[in-house]
Amino acid sequence: MVKEVPVKDVERALRLVNAVFSEFVAVDYSEQGQSTFAAYLEGKLDEISADLTSEHKKMWAYYRGDEILGVIATQGTSHISLLFVDKAYHRQGIARQMFEAVLDQLKGCNVTRITVNSSPYAVAVYKRLGFTITQGQQEKDGILYIPMLYTL
Repeated sequence: MVKEVPVKDVERALRLVNAVFSEFVAVDYSEQGQSTFAAYLEGKLDEISADLTSEHKKMWAYYRGDEILGVIATQGTSHISLLFVDKAYHRQGIARQMFEAVLDQLKGCNVTRITVNSSPYAVAVYKRLGFTITQGQQEKDGILYIPMLYTL
């Protein structure tokens, strides 16, 4: 089941994000990129929790019972900032279900597009969700990304 992440679960959600990042995404990044991503997650629990409370960011998780199997987060109204699924549950439709929760949230918001800066690893996932590449691979602070767009 997909539901918004309560503040009490943010730390667990970020642990899942970090584990999946470390195994699948970090291999494409320089040491600087890995450090940049780690800094984004580490020590920011209070900031991310405050952003969720203020609705500057939104975060959903795919729960099986109390276990978090996937996480998706948006920044602002229509930019995906995180999308990670536990490795044991890849290719089981969890990312799609979480993305559909984001789409449901945007109904009636006059949003016509969703953006994401995909890691090289996740491009194929986003393409399956209906995103298209808008620019070639870029790099900022060691983070490699490919800008992508989903049109509603």
